[in-house]
Amino acid sequence: MYKKLALLLAILIAVGLVARSASRPQELPVREWNVKDSKAYARDVVQSWSDNQYQCLQKLWTKESNWRHDAYNKTKVMGKNAGGIPQLLGLDPRTSPPLQIDRGFAYIMHRYGTPCMAWKFHQRKGWY
Repeated sequence: MYKKLALLLAILIAVGLVARSASRPQELPVREWNVKDSKAYARDVVQSWSDNQYQCLQKLWTKESNWRHDAYNKTKVMGKNAGGIPQLLGLDPRTSPPLQIDRGFAYIMHRYGTPCMAWKFHQRKGWY
């Protein structure tokens, strides 16, 4: 199932629809989703790149949120707080973890191209 989702996500990212289609936060099924689920979902999605890309993503999001879907940064940047697994500005931590991951991938693809490029930037600047 995750491989089909990964393929679909890759197609959506390629045409730039992920960010536009995910405008409303979804309620989080807290008891049904955990850090292990988030990592498994992300690994399946990133599999199309390569294993080293997942390792970079794991380092990046461990540093940002420790893969906690409910992570929330109270410090505002450009008038917004960062939230969720990828710690994106304006991302509501109540958004479902798979949608947080999808939005994080869309951001990384748009701004850096790959998780390893995002991680390298983070190592230099302390943010991404």
